[in-house]
Amino acid sequence: MDEELRSRVAIVGCNSYDIDILTQKVQESLTLLGGLDKFVRPGMKVLLKPNLISAKEPQRAITTHPALVAAVAREVRKIGADVVVGDSPGGAKRNMKRVWDNTGMSAMARREDLKLVNFEAVGIEKFRCNGRSYFIARAAVEADLIISLPKLKTHVLTLMTGAVKNIFGLVPGFRKGNYHKEFPKPNDFAEVIVDILSIRTPELTVMDAVLSMEGDGPSSGTPRWTNLLLASRDPVATDTVAAEIIGLEPRNVPTTRIASEAGLGIGWREMIEVVGKPLKEARVPGFQLTSNRKIEMVPGFVYRLLTPYIWVRPGVDRHLCTKCATCVDSCPNGAIRIDGDKIPVLSRELCISCWCCHELCPSRAIFVNKSWLAKKFIR
Repeated sequence: MDEELRSRVAIVGCNSYDIDILTQKVQESLTLLGGLDKFVRPGMKVLLKPNLISAKEPQRAITTHPALVAAVAREVRKIGADVVVGDSPGGAKRNMKRVWDNTGMSAMARREDLKLVNFEAVGIEKFRCNGRSYFIARAAVEADLIISLPKLKTHVLTLMTGAVKNIFGLVPGFRKGNYHKEFPKPNDFAEVIVDILSIRTPELTVMDAVLSMEGDGPSSGTPRWTNLLLASRDPVATDTVAAEIIGLEPRNVPTTRIASEAGLGIGWREMIEVVGKPLKEARVPGFQLTSNRKIEMVPGFVYRLLTPYIWVRPGVDRHLCTKCATCVDSCPNGAIRIDGDKIPVLSRELCISCWCCHELCPSRAIFVNKSWLAKKFIR
């Protein structure tokens, strides 16, 4: 196939977050893409965008590991570019310092003398795309180059979160919740993410797939060693290959399919050049996908007929709940309340199944709750 029609994705085996090993593996992956100097030039302002969804420790596989951020930053600095690290995690408006500290980014930034940028505090730029307004962190707009550092995880709303979904973090603060409220269905929400990707597409992606998450991600799943790094200039191709690795059909992932259809990258495996570790050797057998994924594949008219009998919605585990009210604060539709000192209560009428509560619960107390028939249907 003509090289002009092909996106290249590098796969490199990596079974450790030891900074020396990781640096070597990052160098190897970038060399397979032609070298970092193909993307970065001296004097550039480079933004590293990890996935810092919430204030969780690196070993929980919820956030991008700080060692990967450090390794990539070192390579960028070798070329003579300026580097900062930025994101807008869920709940950041309440305590961004806690996010930096718990994810290991604060300690890493001190060691590496890196600046951490809070997207909530640096201003925004407004854009219009497909009739919708988007507000993007000024730090992302003004950067000469963005290197996206996503985490490979399952996701109960979009089936998988990776390179494309990571760009949602360029939207600061409460506005992310507004998009969830206005566009709660997976395909509609994916269109929003793809719009944001079209406004500010990262020039390079290095995916943390060393310790990934399986099951009901992106926060309540189970860590799984997949021992890989993926790198590409094409975020859509990156997610396509990542989906193949964990046993997902890429075209079933709405962010991948819609971004590919929008011309923002390649979503067909046959058009992607995989270099480094062969894809057949990188595949992870028995990787557990989300427990609600089959419901998303039911045709809309069938699902509407069966809704009273087959439903999947968030539930609260009373034994794990700490009554911290994170679910209440994160719900964009006001569907969760706490009466006095009781366990949170979910309103079935108001719930839009955006799964923000599940995504941001610090104690994994929000679970995927299924009706009796749904349990039979999607086993």
